Amino acid sequence: MEVLKADLEQFDIEYVEHYKPIWLKAKLNDSDDLVSVANALKEKGLKTLSTVSPTDFPDENRIEMNYFFEDLRSKRNVWLKCNIPREVEACRIASLTEAFPAANWHEREAYSMFGVTFVGHPDLRPIIVSEDFVGKTPFRRDFDWDKHEQDVVQNIKTIVEGFKSEQANNEINLDTESSETVLNWGPTHPASGPIRLRIHCDGEEIISIDPDIGYVWRALEHLVTKKDFVGAIVAVERLCFMDNINSMTGYCMAVEEIAGTEITEFAKWMRVLLGEVARVSSHFMGLGGFFNNLGLHTLGLWNMDVREYFLDFLESYSGARIATAAIEPGGVRYGLDMAMLDELQKALDKFDATVEDTYMIFVNNPTMKMRAKEVGILTDEEVEAYGLCGIVARASGVRTDIRIDEPYAAYDQVEMEYVTKEGGAAVDRFTVIFEELKQSIDIIKQAKKRIEEGVASGEFNPTKDHMVKVPKKLPKGEALSRVEWARGEVLMHFVTEEKAKSPYRLKMKAPSFNHTMMLNHLLAGETLSDVPLVFGSLYVCQGDLDR
Repeated sequence: MEVLKADLEQFDIEYVEHYKPIWLKAKLNDSDDLVSVANALKEKGLKTLSTVSPTDFPDENRIEMNYFFEDLRSKRNVWLKCNIPREVEACRIASLTEAFPAANWHEREAYSMFGVTFVGHPDLRPIIVSEDFVGKTPFRRDFDWDKHEQDVVQNIKTIVEGFKSEQANNEINLDTESSETVLNWGPTHPASGPIRLRIHCDGEEIISIDPDIGYVWRALEHLVTKKDFVGAIVAVERLCFMDNINSMTGYCMAVEEIAGTEITEFAKWMRVLLGEVARVSSHFMGLGGFFNNLGLHTLGLWNMDVREYFLDFLESYSGARIATAAIEPGGVRYGLDMAMLDELQKALDKFDATVEDTYMIFVNNPTMKMRAKEVGILTDEEVEAYGLCGIVARASGVRTDIRIDEPYAAYDQVEMEYVTKEGGAAVDRFTVIFEELKQSIDIIKQAKKRIEEGVASGEFNPTKDHMVKVPKKLPKGEALSRVEWARGEVLMHFVTEEKAKSPYRLKMKAPSFNHTMMLNHLLAGETLSDVPLVFGSLYVCQGDLDR
């Protein structure tokens, strides 16, 4: 890290400092230096741009740009900042998409939400937002939501006619003399949920795919700024219902960092336990959804049966099966009745009794392995360039897992290893999901044992040690937190103002955004029958895709 710090200091840098063990934090004096600094970081091995996070400061007439560069191999990361003017005409900065393909959609999002123009971007179109938001910068602090609602009501006929016109154009072949046409997958396709894929095809062959996202956009990053620090949990956990425990943990870690709060050892182990239960729940959905996409509904039902036992435990602990709100700044929301662990043991027993059948009948199915082994192949270099993470990255041989690379909660005390495959194909991705499912069960058993031993020895008081007090008002500050979600990295960039009662800014980067961006890259030149197979293997959730 010292060598990397010295390299950064060669540029016109306001400051560069150690932020966390594997993170440097630096700020450019001049945003014009962004491309040269980014290219220098890439040459040093930081080939992945995780996300771009603008923060609007209208009183200071500036927008602060935050870039998060990662080295997936040697685990050295840089948080790079710079300022640009806030006026629309001057709100410009160079695009990094040419050197860092992962920047593509993240820059489009910043353009849509904050009005930042990225000079040199190959396709700077609005993304996520619907037509009525285009050009209105809804995440700027002075955006008038009430006026926007009035505008929509007044112009609803024009908006509807625009949708009808677009649909009419989609019904027309591109060339009546050829077999080329545009096929709409969705936006309410039963295999994928609310997403539209505009597939330009020639007969069965795919020429290009343009994903159209945002059908369940809820403006969660704006919604949290209207809540207090505890109330924001209801927005954060709706990032995706399949694994909302771990996203709440990431948010709470950022709050606790600014508050200077250290949670108890018991709460750390509870976060591990609950987080892995949520991961198991999500992986069952991921495997089931993968096979459901292919019409193999039996596995989906098998997985849902076992998943119900783990949801029974979550319900016994929190009173809810899905929206548990179980993690809170300061620890976990509820104490633990040790009898609840009996419910968890039932789930573990159910898994142990069915896991081999699931593997032999479905995962090790020779027909499925043959069908999925040559499609959707991603190399480790593409993983780095496009900012892919989680099971998608590990299925291409990339050894990355935040629970190991940057341990949080009690993961520094957990015995676990990277779960990887080398092929990078669809078959490798669903195999990694299955193997990680087994690993999560083992981690649950470790956490359960540690909690039981701690309570038996008197080290833990399960009814009192779950929570420490966090101030209702926080000082001015910012924090970066990362967790290993079921789908991969969730990165939270969290900003507060002095004596704040609510977040000033919360950027939530989630895996499905980058993974969906890969569809055209993976499927151009393939056939229509490969769409559900490849899409299902990318483990996409529309909730975290749209946020």
